Amino acid sequence: MEKKNQPEWIDRILNPQKHPYIVNKDKSISTHRMAAEVDENGNWYVFPTIVPDGKGGLKELDNVEAFDYALENKQFLQMPSKEEAIDYSKGGYKKGTPLETFNPLAEKAKKAKTFVDAL
Repeated sequence: MEKKNQPEWIDRILNPQKHPYIVNKDKSISTHRMAAEVDENGNWYVFPTIVPDGKGGLKELDNVEAFDYALENKQFLQMPSKEEAIDYSKGGYKKGTPLETFNPLAEKAKKAKTFVDAL
C-alpha cells in the first residue's frame, strides 16, 4: 500500500514514538485499541477506536462511533475474512512492529531523576 493511501494509524504503528498515546487508569498506555466489524455486505474491516482528537492528542470512541469514523475518513483496512479481522484487531497489528515493545512510560522512568519526575 502506498504511504499516501495508508490510513493515518498505520504510521502510529510503525513510528509510535512520533505520536501521542493515552495513559489508561491502570497506568498502561494505548495508541490504537483496534476493533473489527462487518458491513451489511459481509465485508470485514479493522480500525482503531482511538483516533486523533483534532487538538494534537487522541480520543477513544466506542466501536459504533469508531466504525463510522473509520468509514467516513478512510481509516480502515478491509480484511479477507472474519478470522483475520479478529486476529488483527486482537493484537495482530502489533506483531513485528515497533509498537510491540513501545513503552514510553518505562523510558520516562529510566530518564527520571526523582520518583515524581517518573510520573
